[in-house]
Amino acid sequence: MTDVAAPETATAGPDPRRAARRALVFVAFLALLAVAVRALPGLGDVRERFASAAPAWLAAAILCELASVASFPVALRGAFARIMPWRPAFALGLVEQGTNVLVPAGGTGGLAFGAVLLQRRGVPSAFAATRTVALFLSTSLMTFLAIIASGMAIGLGADGGDIPGYAGALVAAGAAAVLGAAVLIGRLPASVAVHRGRLMALIARLRDWLTDGMRVTIALLRRGDVLLIAGSLGYLAFDIAALAAMFQALGGGAPAAAAFVLAYTLGQAGSLIPTPAGVGGTEASLIGMFVLCGTSLSAATASVLAYRVLQLGVPALLGTLASIDLRRMIRTGPTAAEIAERHADDPRMTDYR
Repeated sequence: MTDVAAPETATAGPDPRRAARRALVFVAFLALLAVAVRALPGLGDVRERFASAAPAWLAAAILCELASVASFPVALRGAFARIMPWRPAFALGLVEQGTNVLVPAGGTGGLAFGAVLLQRRGVPSAFAATRTVALFLSTSLMTFLAIIASGMAIGLGADGGDIPGYAGALVAAGAAAVLGAAVLIGRLPASVAVHRGRLMALIARLRDWLTDGMRVTIALLRRGDVLLIAGSLGYLAFDIAALAAMFQALGGGAPAAAAFVLAYTLGQAGSLIPTPAGVGGTEASLIGMFVLCGTSLSAATASVLAYRVLQLGVPALLGTLASIDLRRMIRTGPTAAEIAERHADDPRMTDYR
C-alpha cells in the first residue's frame, strides 16, 4: 500500500460504518422518490414507462455506468504520476466518487477528501493538492470539449431540437472562452508576495494551487498521458451512454446526438446546487434541458430519474465497499513516515511545477 489515509483517522483510514450510514440516508431518499413517483397524480405516463422498461437496455445502462465509475480511478492514477499501484488507486477513486454522492460540494468534495488522505499518509502536500486540481481540470476539460463540439454541431446545422443554431454557437463560444481563460491562468507566475492575514494568505495559496494544477494538466495532456486522457474521456462518455441507454430502456424519445450531448453537459450544472450530490437541482436541470431540446416531459422525467438512481447509487455502493478495502490496506501497509521517506527524493514530486 503506498499513499492513502483518512481525514477521520490518520492511521485507520476511512470509517466504513460512517460511509454505510451516509449510504443509508441516500437509500432512504431513493425510497421516498419511488413512493412519490408511484403515488403523485399527473405522473401516469412516467409510471407507464417504468412499467414497460426493456431489461436489455436497463442492463446496458448499468454496464455503462459501471464503466464510467471504473474510468475515474484510471484518470486518478495518471494524474498522480502512477505513484499508487492499481488496487489502492481504484479503491481511492471509488471512495472519492462515493464521497461526491454524499457531500454537497459540486463534485469536489471527494477530490478534497482524497487529497487529505494522501497528505496524511506522507505524500507532500503541494504534490497532492496540485495533482488533485489537475485531476479535476482534466475531467472537467472533457465536459467543456463536449459542450464545444455539440454546440458547434448545432450551430452548423445539426438537429438541436428546439435550440436554434445561433444559441448552440454561442454556448460553444462561451465554453471555448472559459477554456482559454483556464490556459491563461496556467501561464500566470507563482505568487511571491508575503500576504498578511489568514484570508489573503488562503486566497494566494488557492491561486497558486490552481495555477500549478493548470500547468500540470497542460503538461500531462501535451505529453499524452494515456491513463489520464482515457480515464477522463471514459468517465464522461460512459456516463452519457448510460443516460442514452436509459432513454432506450424507457421507451425512447431522446433528442438527436448533438442536442443530447448538449442537454446532458449543460444539465449537469445543477450539481453545483449545495445539496448532497446536487439532488433536486440536477434532476430539474437535466429534465429542463431535454425538454428544451424537444423531448417529451414524460420521457425526460422517467429517463433522468432512473439514470440518476444509477449515477448516484453505483458510486455510493462501490465507494462504501471500497472504503472497507482501503481501510484494510492502510492497516497492513507502510506507515506515513515510511511513505514520506520513500517519496523524499522522488523527482515526480516536483515534476511540472
